[in-house]
Amino acid sequence: MSKSHMEKIKCPKCSHESEMLVWETMDTKTDPQIKDMIRSGEVFAWRCPHCDNKSLIFYPTLYHQVKEKYLLCYIPGNPSSAVEYMKTINENNESGYDFNEEYTKRVVSDINQLREKLMILDEGLDDRILEIMKVFAIAELQKNFPDLSVMEIYFNKEEDGSHSFAVKFDNNEWGRTDVDKKSYDQVAESFKVPLAVNDEYLIDTEWALSVIEKEI
Repeated sequence: MSKSHMEKIKCPKCSHESEMLVWETMDTKTDPQIKDMIRSGEVFAWRCPHCDNKSLIFYPTLYHQVKEKYLLCYIPGNPSSAVEYMKTINENNESGYDFNEEYTKRVVSDINQLREKLMILDEGLDDRILEIMKVFAIAELQKNFPDLSVMEIYFNKEEDGSHSFAVKFDNNEWGRTDVDKKSYDQVAESFKVPLAVNDEYLIDTEWALSVIEKEI
C-alpha cells in the first residue's frame, strides 16, 4: 500500500510555511490515480496558499506499478543510496508484496531519468537495450559532429508515436536521433546473453558501456 505524510514547506517567495503531501511509497493498486500523478509531476507540485507561488519539490520516493511488477526508487542526487535501499527491499518488508527476482527493480537520482524510465515502461520496452543503443548513438553523433559533445540523452516518444533519443549538446542545443525497431531488435539479439539476467538496479549509459566492453 502507499505511504504518505504531510511535511511543512517554507515558501521561497513569501517565507510562509504550509504543508505538502509527500509520498514515501506509491502503490498503483491501492492508489491507481498515482500512476498519472507521477507522470504529470503532480506528486512533486506544491502551491503556497499565501502568495500562490508554485514550485516543484523533489523528494525520495518508491514507485510500485503493481501489475507490471515494477519498482522504481528515486532519491534525488544520490544513486548509491537508492541502490543500497533496493538491495534490502525485502528486509523488514511490510508492504504485503514479495519483491523477488520476478520484479524489475530500478533506481534513479534525477527527475528526467524518472520520467524516462516511466515512458520506457509505458512503451513496453527494455531500458537496458535502450541504454546500449544510446552508447552507439553517442558514438555516431561524435563521429558526425566532432566539435560537439553529448551532455544528455533521453528516450522520447514523438507526437506521431515514433521513438527517438533527445540529445543535448555542450552548446546547449538540442537534437534528436531516431530509435527504430530494427536496431532495437538487433541489439536485443546481439546482447541476449547479458540481457538474460535482470538483476542490476542502476541502468544507465555507464552500465551499458561496461556491458558492451565485455561483449565486444
